[in-house]
Amino acid sequence: MKSLKMAAAALLAAIVCIPAAGCSGDKSWAMKDSSTSIPIGCYIFNLYASYEQADSKKSDSKKSVLDQKIENKDAKSWIRDKAVSSTREILCADKKMKDMKLTLSSTEKQTASQMSSTAWNQISSHMEKYGVAQSSFELAYGDLYMKEKKIFDTTYGKGGTKAVSDDELKNYYTKNYTDFDYIICPLYKANSNGQNASPFTDAQKKQAESVFNGYAAQIKSGKMTMRTAADAYKAAQKSSSDVLHSDSVNFLTDTTYPDSIKNALKSMKSGETKTVDVKEYQAYMLVSKNDTAKGTASKMNSSSGRENLLLSYKYEEFYNAFQKEAGSMSGVTLNSSALNSYDPKMFVSASSSASPTT
Repeated sequence: MKSLKMAAAALLAAIVCIPAAGCSGDKSWAMKDSSTSIPIGCYIFNLYASYEQADSKKSDSKKSVLDQKIENKDAKSWIRDKAVSSTREILCADKKMKDMKLTLSSTEKQTASQMSSTAWNQISSHMEKYGVAQSSFELAYGDLYMKEKKIFDTTYGKGGTKAVSDDELKNYYTKNYTDFDYIICPLYKANSNGQNASPFTDAQKKQAESVFNGYAAQIKSGKMTMRTAADAYKAAQKSSSDVLHSDSVNFLTDTTYPDSIKNALKSMKSGETKTVDVKEYQAYMLVSKNDTAKGTASKMNSSSGRENLLLSYKYEEFYNAFQKEAGSMSGVTLNSSALNSYDPKMFVSASSSASPTT
């Protein structure tokens, strides 16, 4: 999801044109419909975000993204089209909120404001040099996110027009998620400040594997659990932190874990524990695969757990429909002279670290 702000705030956001772009005519707004005018700063932010996204998709890392094609379209056109589409989403979210007779609660408004303020603190100096005011950023970021979320919840949440039942959600979770616990042993030693890692010798690797295999055998025999194995390993390593980790992952969409872990868990049965050589991490992992069906209760009984699972299940469907609706909205006027005066090449020297996480 992305971002927004209340329609009233949009009217307060006046953005100064970037000197390099040249100013003629009224360039304070990007697009509007009969009830809402979107300030040009929203478009500039979306143009920048689209530039960063295109840069992450480029095929040749040694060449400028603007000299390449993104999804079979020249990068500059792709970036402009994406920015226009993202800006239209602000109008669409406003319209859908009105059509569905929805408003953000005071708590939701506060969340949107806090979300935007946190991100703005990280990127304000960068955005301001391109003429983006904080009010425009809030409209295109935190507020849009909260409005999209409100629309999504009202559509797919309990009592919604396309409500997903608990049984359907449990079935989705059981079929698509893998629950597992793990303990990790890095196959290297680092100095006190974590630098200058020294790889394990073959003898040290063999010893580490033997320890984990021993735990796995005791867990299989019922003499140990992953909890007691973690406590034993923590004591042996003289660690002050808990070494037992747990996760529930949809490996069809997850990009966090390397293939060695995914493949190992795919081949394991529920209740099985084994040592996995995770070469991508330069580590051994003691992995225990849990019965995913047994984890559905705790997942569903938590409001945040159910909400996150519902997003995983239905967000792509929702967002595709939302984008299509935004693109086909009638009565939208684009300020073409203003939009065309901003060229993606102005971001060429920009640092990608300035982009907030959405």
